[in-house]
Amino acid sequence: MRSHWLVPFRSLAARLHGPGAPILLSNQIAWLRWLVPLFALLLVLAHQIVERLWFPDDSAFHFAANIIVYGVLGPSIVWLALGWIKRKVAHKEKAEAELVQAHSDLTSLNRRVSFLLHVNQRLAQVSDEDHLAELTLQLPGEAVPAVVSSAMVRFDEHHQPMPIAYRGALDETVLANWHQYLSSQPVQKRCQSCQVHAAQVGQDCPLLQHLPIDDVSGIVCQPLARNDREFGILGMFLHAESKLTDEEQELLDAVTAEISTAFENIRLRTRELTTFYDINETLQLRLDLRGLLNRILHLTMETCNADAGSLALKESDGSLTAHATLGDWGDVDWLALATRALGDTNGEATITRHGRTSVLCAPMMGEDGAQGVIVLANRQDAAALRRQTRLISAIAGQAALLAQNAHLYAELENQAILAERGRLAREMHDGLAQTLGYLKMRARQIERWLGAGQSEKASGALHELADTADNAYLDLRAALDGLRLTSSAPDLAAQLRRCVADFQAQSGQTVALALDSQAGSALSISAQAHLTRIAQESLTNIRKHANATQVRLTLTTSGDRVQLLLEDNGQGFDVGSDEPETHHGLRMMRERASLLGAELQVTSAPGHGTQVRVQIPLKEGT
Repeated sequence: MRSHWLVPFRSLAARLHGPGAPILLSNQIAWLRWLVPLFALLLVLAHQIVERLWFPDDSAFHFAANIIVYGVLGPSIVWLALGWIKRKVAHKEKAEAELVQAHSDLTSLNRRVSFLLHVNQRLAQVSDEDHLAELTLQLPGEAVPAVVSSAMVRFDEHHQPMPIAYRGALDETVLANWHQYLSSQPVQKRCQSCQVHAAQVGQDCPLLQHLPIDDVSGIVCQPLARNDREFGILGMFLHAESKLTDEEQELLDAVTAEISTAFENIRLRTRELTTFYDINETLQLRLDLRGLLNRILHLTMETCNADAGSLALKESDGSLTAHATLGDWGDVDWLALATRALGDTNGEATITRHGRTSVLCAPMMGEDGAQGVIVLANRQDAAALRRQTRLISAIAGQAALLAQNAHLYAELENQAILAERGRLAREMHDGLAQTLGYLKMRARQIERWLGAGQSEKASGALHELADTADNAYLDLRAALDGLRLTSSAPDLAAQLRRCVADFQAQSGQTVALALDSQAGSALSISAQAHLTRIAQESLTNIRKHANATQVRLTLTTSGDRVQLLLEDNGQGFDVGSDEPETHHGLRMMRERASLLGAELQVTSAPGHGTQVRVQIPLKEGT
């Protein structure tokens, strides 16, 4: 039940605290702390005065004692008790106020963090700068309702202003004139020297003097910059009679920081893609390994603004050999730093300081471990190396793959050279060497016959010697023609026609041709060359041994196989015999078929001609 006598005091407290302000319980107790003792004292005084008037015989001492005990001591106890209660209540109210304020701050902070997370997610989905610029103009208005419109001037890679972007309804002509005004040298100089980044209408700000927007009270400018690189300037126009609070200003600062990070990430991604594209174009050039590595190093230095760079490959003994060096290293022993970094790291790029120079060492990691190292130096912008660490490591990986492939190609080329030398040695030993040995033996016989006066016998041997020399010459020409088959030769059908033309010119026989002109397109250049040599060897055997009147060569594609078939109606031979003269050419053909993973079938019998069939699976020959 309320005390009506407290109403005037509550009204007075309400006027003191302001209209609509709640009266705290501690304040009410503070009022009661003074009012109750005073009221009690007045009540005791009134009681004692009345009693004194009615009972005048009581002594003055008795009157004073009652006043002291009931009028002073009692109210004092009440005053102290209420003071203690007031302090406890005040402490509780302060804790509750702090809790409410903390809850309000946490709610506001949670709202800001949620908004920033949403902003970060939206920025992460942007793939190019144009879409990022559109989103940049939207975000300030979403973050702070007082921002009614936004404008942005981006800077290109050379820090030149690009056309202004604006969120709102402005005519293109007005926008172009505004951009021309903002791009003028006086305005740029004033903006660059500005330290406030904010202004109100009426102040001396060039952005507000020719503003094509109404109902604006001021502007807040936020440079979009990160790591000493400026991507643009974002201007946010405030609604009339609006002013940013500290909390709103902090939120805008956080939003522009996220936008600056997004611009930096897009610029880095664009630079990475451009660098990898240039590297891919470099790999298409017909350069040796050293030339390719030098080009890759040059592109990497351009990307990272490095002052000096080197690329070294790891030798079999673990030492490093420089394959490309650009720029001036001065007194920096980059090779020693690279050797130390290659031994101390687990494949990750490291940055060290050498005096005033920052040196980055990026190991070229391949499947077999480190293939070498890329070393870059920067004397002014050390942060550029740190920003590009991921890109440089990726380039080092590409360079490692290139070096690894070059090493494998060299090994394969060496193996191919050794294999071809072995084949040529066997071919010369079994063919030309035996022929020369036979010619040497017959020449000795002819010499003895001439010395014995057996001229008729010697004359017949000379004719035989001439025929053998002619055959040896034709064999040598066929072998030389085979060696002239290169990757720049015509397609398979054209190569087979040339072999047939040479055979017809040498033997005078006609060959029936049936060629699928598309069969060679399914085979590699190497497979085409081996197949042509098999056909050439078969035609040579026909010319030398078959005595055939009909020869047929067929090239077809059947399903997943390419087939070469040579047939003649000559005298044939026993495939199972051991005569080296017959089997020398067959052994050469089988070796080539084995290299192709092809199936070689030779069918022949004395008096029934010969058939040579080669079938190449496309998965092997391609």
